Amino acid sequence: MLSTVDGKAVRVSTEVGEHKDGARPKCAVFGVVSGNRGPADSEGAQMCYFGLHAQQHRGQESAGILSMEVHDAVSAASKKRKREPIDVAPGNKDLGRGWRSHPNLTALHPRGKDKAKGKKLIRSKAHLHKDFGLVTDIFTKDYLAALKGGCAIGHTRYSTSGSDKTVHNIQPFLVKYRDGHIGVAHNGDICNFKKIQEQFVKTGTLFHSTSDSELILHLISRSQKQTQPEQVVEALSMLEGAFSILICTERYFFALRDPNGFRPLHMGIIQRKSKHDCKENGPQKAPYFAFASETCAFDLIGAKLIREVEPGEIICIDLNKCSSPSEFKSLRLPRKYGISPCIFEFVYFARADSQIFGASVDEVRYLSGKQLARESPVPTGNNVVVIPVPTSANVAALAYARECNKIGYRCRYDLGLVRNNYVGRTFITPGQADRALKVRRKFGVSKRVVSGAIVVLVDDSVVRGTTSMRLVKLLKDHGAKEVHFRSASPPVKHPCYFGMDFPNPGELIANKHKDVKSIAKKIGVETLAYLSWEGLKSAVLEAKPSSKTWCGACFTGNYPVPTPHGKTDKTYDW
Repeated sequence: MLSTVDGKAVRVSTEVGEHKDGARPKCAVFGVVSGNRGPADSEGAQMCYFGLHAQQHRGQESAGILSMEVHDAVSAASKKRKREPIDVAPGNKDLGRGWRSHPNLTALHPRGKDKAKGKKLIRSKAHLHKDFGLVTDIFTKDYLAALKGGCAIGHTRYSTSGSDKTVHNIQPFLVKYRDGHIGVAHNGDICNFKKIQEQFVKTGTLFHSTSDSELILHLISRSQKQTQPEQVVEALSMLEGAFSILICTERYFFALRDPNGFRPLHMGIIQRKSKHDCKENGPQKAPYFAFASETCAFDLIGAKLIREVEPGEIICIDLNKCSSPSEFKSLRLPRKYGISPCIFEFVYFARADSQIFGASVDEVRYLSGKQLARESPVPTGNNVVVIPVPTSANVAALAYARECNKIGYRCRYDLGLVRNNYVGRTFITPGQADRALKVRRKFGVSKRVVSGAIVVLVDDSVVRGTTSMRLVKLLKDHGAKEVHFRSASPPVKHPCYFGMDFPNPGELIANKHKDVKSIAKKIGVETLAYLSWEGLKSAVLEAKPSSKTWCGACFTGNYPVPTPHGKTDKTYDW
């Protein structure tokens, strides 16, 4: 296993269930920070564990958790020493926490000398564990127990290509520079990564990974600014593209989004009471503040959503002043290109019970289904059944069927496809078996629903079209009279450079065929219809999100920021 806890680093190769048609998010971040001082337990890391588990859908290749244990020496010693009532002799100064002055105190903790200089003696220790696999497989009880500290950040990811499947690319990244330990977890893509990296390589900078996220640490460490907040602002101001980032140091915790706000990031709070809360006026521990890509992570750990981190905002938390959001500093990155959150987050990647960009994912998908029905209703006929491709299309298909009936097109909604949630690992390599086996392993068909029916299959999107083709064949093999296809989003025609892993343009089915009819013929359906770009935007805006403008470059080709020239495979090898 990859861990600084036991000093071992072993690569374990894991193959997990792939996303539909090759479209997938790259990663998710989660972090917690608390103002509790003194040697800490592993509660922060345990919260990270559950936060990452709730966001496992955003990355299933690898994961990691970094915890920072920061305390002063008096707190450290008092934790170990049994606290007993003592009589303080006249002239002896009570130092609190069960301490009294004694000859060895200065040797243990020269607090007086440092205080005169305006400094504090701080002890810190960083704990990191990361590996390939799912969150539940990587973090055992023993590993979590070793990740101590009141400050922790976590990351779960996919790689963007086979060459990126290296242990060096697993986040969080941890380094030590002139101002101490610093760790980073990053969700997104840095568009000007190559340009900055080439400049660094010419000056002799060594890169440990092929990930663009490592660049963040180099920029911070090379900054000549005096304070860490100034270093972070200067470093991140040089980047273009998508980045929702959590940074943990020995004194600060940073949570930030790029000025365009491509990827979601939210802040929540967990109020905690001590074991004495059964007593009246019992002491209350400092709260934990949590940060997550999606709010579904807050629901699992009992956190209350405060707000989203705004585009271009850097929330700077001093670990010595961490009891209330009013103590946090809000810094800003310069904005060049406007605000443009990713609209595809609503379409497929985010979990239905999450709230992102100020709107409910479930509500947006429901409204998208209604709009799709208005634009492309079901065909006329007897025994027309609308079925979703589970699970991301469930809500859209339900709304589609209801709206079709409302406007006079008779149909019923049913669950004709049954998804196997326990596919697990596969050791079948390409070419060893029929490719359709992948679909049969994931989906079963209800003959009660499908046999003899005119099936309208609703999916959230069509990317390569390979999964769609296999599902259509599966339905017809089980007795479907006709199969019609409806997509709750526009055709995907362009690559994404902002944190989503789409196939190259030549692999997208919308680019392989000249029109919708030829795509329908290739998929094997009687009719095919997509939700229009204007219809998707209308559905999103009806849910009253925090933004009025959106990035839909994968649909339209209109990129809101400059993209890497000629780079379509998103591989950072050099």
